[in-house]
Amino acid sequence: MRIPALWLSDYLTLDKPLRGIAADFTTIGLMLDKPIENQVLDLEQRLNRSDLLSILGCARDLSVFENVPLKEPKVKLHQARPKTSSTAIKINVQTPAVRRFNTRVFRGLTVKPSPSWLKERLLAYGVESINNVVDITNFVMLELGQPIHAQDTDKFMEPEITLRPAKKGEQLQTLLGTTIKLDPHVFVLSSGDRVTVIGGIVGGKQTGVTASSTNIILDAGNYDPRVIRTTSRQLKILNETVSRYDKPLDPRLCEIALNRATDLILTLAGGTYYQNIDYYPHPVIPQTLSLSFARLRLVSGIELPPKKTKTTLQTLGYTIIDETPDKIIVEVPYFRTDLEVEDDLISDVLRMLDYNHLPLLPLTSAVPPEITSPLTNFEDYLRDVLVSLGGQEHITSPLLSASGAPNQVKLANALTIDQNSLRTSILDTLSQVPVAYQKHALSLPPIFELGKVFTKKGRGDKFSDYQETNELGVITPSSRDFLASLFTRLGISNYHLLPSSANQVKITIGSTTLGLLSSNSFSLNLSLLHQHFHQYVGVVTEYAHRTSLDLSLRLPANLHYCDLEKVLKKTSPSLQSIEVLEELQGNLLVRLYWKKLSSKEATKNKITLALKKLSITSRSG
Repeated sequence: MRIPALWLSDYLTLDKPLRGIAADFTTIGLMLDKPIENQVLDLEQRLNRSDLLSILGCARDLSVFENVPLKEPKVKLHQARPKTSSTAIKINVQTPAVRRFNTRVFRGLTVKPSPSWLKERLLAYGVESINNVVDITNFVMLELGQPIHAQDTDKFMEPEITLRPAKKGEQLQTLLGTTIKLDPHVFVLSSGDRVTVIGGIVGGKQTGVTASSTNIILDAGNYDPRVIRTTSRQLKILNETVSRYDKPLDPRLCEIALNRATDLILTLAGGTYYQNIDYYPHPVIPQTLSLSFARLRLVSGIELPPKKTKTTLQTLGYTIIDETPDKIIVEVPYFRTDLEVEDDLISDVLRMLDYNHLPLLPLTSAVPPEITSPLTNFEDYLRDVLVSLGGQEHITSPLLSASGAPNQVKLANALTIDQNSLRTSILDTLSQVPVAYQKHALSLPPIFELGKVFTKKGRGDKFSDYQETNELGVITPSSRDFLASLFTRLGISNYHLLPSSANQVKITIGSTTLGLLSSNSFSLNLSLLHQHFHQYVGVVTEYAHRTSLDLSLRLPANLHYCDLEKVLKKTSPSLQSIEVLEELQGNLLVRLYWKKLSSKEATKNKITLALKKLSITSRSG
């Protein structure tokens, strides 16, 4: 998202250099993506927030973080004239992709060049100025995040707009002059059965607003983002409109954007504004969320005054609709379509207070148990083994051109024809790496990759279910020797090589096929390999016996784990480590380890006595 300093100053007054503003944006989640040029911040939007694709939305968060007032645009609400038979444009919706389609009709406009203030802001963002009406639609989209579109109604075949699936073979010439072929997967706007707009993506040249236009219809639509995303990828059209419809927008934003655009059009182009149809079959019910102060305290680790919490949320646009000593209930503003759970509210509060100001405190509970999957740990170990054998890891894209194999997964929304399918073997893409070594006249070491492969399961002509598999691929001239060394390090000795085809043999253990081997490469199924893996044990240079002691403890409510840890270490200085085996409602099962312990019984008695002084009951094992 590009933020011109000139445009940002319309909403905020900040006595800070632009580099300092960039640092603040980074703190609240919008990292500077490119060097600052021409007083423009290019920010990377990693959050699933549609409001941060608007300059006003970015300014709103920054105003709260900097504790300065937000100067929202002053919009004059103009009284519309009643629609008449001569001004009305009928709206006919024939697709479920449309959630709202709000329209307004203007008569007697004067289309001319935009004033300098409008041109400057658009050019600073990177949008070319066309004329005052088109520029206003672009300005409002960038300011509020809601795309709007204007069409010349004098160029309509009939005074109506139909939103429907495209017909096979229909075409549209875009505003840029590109001709696009359509199919029924795309929904369009048409007039007199002639396509004028690809819904939510791009307008057509035939009904575009030009210097000769005097009568227009202005629309703001709300569409299913999944449909827009699929269609734009299929047509390979990625523009400012698509980037905003990619994320969920609230239908209530349509009217807000139209009010802003109406005020600007009547001010800069004159004319008269008439009512028209607002298709809105299922009005949105405002979302509410509750925030528990106990949950906020647990997540943040600090005691935040309820007044400070409420003030922060209110300045971010939330409305408090109910509160108790323990929690508050807020109504979510229309521009925050990303919120789902209580912790989203907590995230907003802590972001605005600056995560860097959270105190560093010791844990008051046991360290959570390890949850990394065994397969992930095995893959990490496998990488170390392969590197120790002289291998070099590569990571290749899983996308490639379709081979025609019936079990290959073909993408419905591929960006290019060269990358329209997924690999069925890790070697499909890894085999392209040696070409780069050869191009740079480098000797090829053993190269490997661990990654996913994708297939469709089935037989004959029936392939339906999709399957992802983790696979290892290795390319080396001495593939058989490298495989033997690898299996030795993995503790696998009972494998066999069985003929499969003229160029490959199967790598099997019993009746299980782990992978395939050729003269210069092999691939292995990682899940199956992991089942037969045995940790390799080298030469034992030192033998050390450890003594352990299990304690079942019940802690008082006001005592934390860190306090317990201090007592145990103070009681037995030779204590090597403490492992929490189980934690449940104040009950702890811990295991203590000593490298060398002279008297286990004496140490146990000493620990028990010290725990009793803290009102901790114990039962040793």
